[in-house]
Amino acid sequence: MASAQSAELLQAYARTSGVTGREEEASQFVESLFKAGALQHDRLGNLVLVLGSGLPRRLLVAPLDEPGYVVSQIQDNGYLRVTPVGGGRIGPLFHQFLEGHDVRISTERGAVNAVSCVPSSHYDGLRAEPEKSKAPFSWQSAFLDVGASSAADVATQGIRLLDPLTLEKKPAVIGQQWVAAPAMKAKAAALALAAVAQTLAAAPVKGTVVVAWVTQELLNGKGFEAVANRFGPFEEVYRFDRHLETEATGTGQFLTNQALPSALSGQVLTQPTRPAPKPVLPNTKLANARTYLLGLPARYTNTPVEAVAVADVRQLAQAWLLAVGSPAPAPVALPLPAVAAGPPPVALPAPARLLAGLVGQYGVSNAETPVREFIARQLPAWAKPVVDQAGNLTLTFGQGQRHLVFVAHMDEVGFVVDSIRPNGRLVLAMKGGAFPWLWEAQPALVHIPGQAAISALFEPRPDYMKATKSALSVPLTLFAGFTSAQQAQAAGIHPGSSTVTMPKRLRPLGTQRAAARGLDDRVGCAALLLSLKGLDPGKLPYKVTYVWSVAEEIGVLGAAFAAQQLQDATVVYPIDTFVSSDAPQESRIFGYCPLGQGAVIRVLENPNFVPRHLVREVHALADRHRIPIQEGMTAGGTDGLEFLNYGIPSVPLSWPGRYSHSPVEVLDYRDMDSLVRLLRALVQVNVPARAATQPTKPRR
Repeated sequence: MASAQSAELLQAYARTSGVTGREEEASQFVESLFKAGALQHDRLGNLVLVLGSGLPRRLLVAPLDEPGYVVSQIQDNGYLRVTPVGGGRIGPLFHQFLEGHDVRISTERGAVNAVSCVPSSHYDGLRAEPEKSKAPFSWQSAFLDVGASSAADVATQGIRLLDPLTLEKKPAVIGQQWVAAPAMKAKAAALALAAVAQTLAAAPVKGTVVVAWVTQELLNGKGFEAVANRFGPFEEVYRFDRHLETEATGTGQFLTNQALPSALSGQVLTQPTRPAPKPVLPNTKLANARTYLLGLPARYTNTPVEAVAVADVRQLAQAWLLAVGSPAPAPVALPLPAVAAGPPPVALPAPARLLAGLVGQYGVSNAETPVREFIARQLPAWAKPVVDQAGNLTLTFGQGQRHLVFVAHMDEVGFVVDSIRPNGRLVLAMKGGAFPWLWEAQPALVHIPGQAAISALFEPRPDYMKATKSALSVPLTLFAGFTSAQQAQAAGIHPGSSTVTMPKRLRPLGTQRAAARGLDDRVGCAALLLSLKGLDPGKLPYKVTYVWSVAEEIGVLGAAFAAQQLQDATVVYPIDTFVSSDAPQESRIFGYCPLGQGAVIRVLENPNFVPRHLVREVHALADRHRIPIQEGMTAGGTDGLEFLNYGIPSVPLSWPGRYSHSPVEVLDYRDMDSLVRLLRALVQVNVPARAATQPTKPRR
């Protein structure tokens, strides 16, 4: 990109963490934009550059900090509790935007992955008070899952009390014109000021200009006061104020609390900022300074998709330059620094790499093509898969009268574009069952067959600063940078067929677990693939069919077609998530199969109760192979439902998962391994044919 305020640079800095009082990562990024040693550090962590000498003396200031949380309790069961810092309650949904999302904890040893726990949507019909009827989520209800089972496990990850944390930063660039991320206005101002400092350093300045990036602004304002006392007095102060607010149009504007003494005038906001600026204390050297507050217009302020326009950020930098009389026509360009944010990459074993590859494919119901093509590429050389008329990927091998069928679904919960408004906003309809508010104010992707996904934003509800319920009362809408319906249509958006998701990837949690959106049912798809390893289909005395099905989340549509074609099946084994109540917000009355203790037979689910003799057969097989296995009841159903229509018994086999149909579903790799071993045993061991249809004597 050509300029310091480019979308790429803004996106890179937006990934950094700078919780107020713990701004080291943000500070390191800003400092990397300058030559080593160019900036001064003080004991509070402020960064300062002094240019020129003499009068007049001017101070230019931008903050390094952002609101966040700290770890306030480490429980014996390994879950963490949190307390906000630097933000408090900025609107009723501020903390709700944390629930059910990826979190990053900044420890002394580095960044650690976590997720913010959320109730499973499958259980909402069983709750005395459904989630959708509750008041907005509060921080007092928050739990963090770091993949630990005890406080000792937490300690091995280097997590300590009062470590700061934020949402995992997923900055989105919309049409190369907008950049959206948490605290984006303050982040953009810090980069604009860096470009200003570099520009001023390249030529003599009139008088003295002190450029400062300050800490603790949201905590106590002492970073600013320390700079003022050390380097003052000043005649003029130009201080960025993140609380100056107005809706951005993207046409190149900045905000001020009064007209500036320069040729460039911004939009003057005469209303008090929220909260009001901290008054200058008598002991500072600003008592006689003329103070000008500068701000940025934005969209969706105080949300995870706070969006600023690149043109507006350039205009803010220009305002700072003109305010100090710089002759430069524009701020200089800065290179993109090589500063990585987040935990270091982890080398994954082969099963986890396969799962990560599957998670990286997007496939809302009836749009599973990328998932299907990925699975087909992973099949062994001997496999001859077929895509049936419904879109299922099927693989049949072996021969004989006995016919075992295994089904895992390829689709995931998501959205489809329902309509396009005249202003270019996309109105969405959900596909599958989930809590829509978990997608609110988050980055989005619009999927168009044959094209790269379009970056977009799930907009917060129109009254998000006054909401009284966690649930939305209106459909979710999407901003993808379009200003008209015609623009959206020209980009390939078609109501009824264009699908929408949010970015996702497999994130390690501790040493044994991982989190991602869509693990339901990417884990099942991966387990089927892994169970084929080392298989010689010519040695099987019976027939086996694997089905990777479509449209399970919207009514098991793919399985319905498959069941019609496979009516000779002896038994069907649907491979799907066991929605476990092994989570802090859930009751253990039902659905309790702990993570890490093995695969699960879903003996009882909403539409199916597995016959006892079939349960015993699976247990006996697991015992012979020393495979850890659990059994339980849970909410929801599986693809096996459609096979029951033809008298084919269904034995659902599962992996226990937390936080169903949310962006942070969690699995334990030990359970996935148990499931794969169980599938291999079922497929590759010659069990007498009568075992699948005849009851056996109970074990004594």
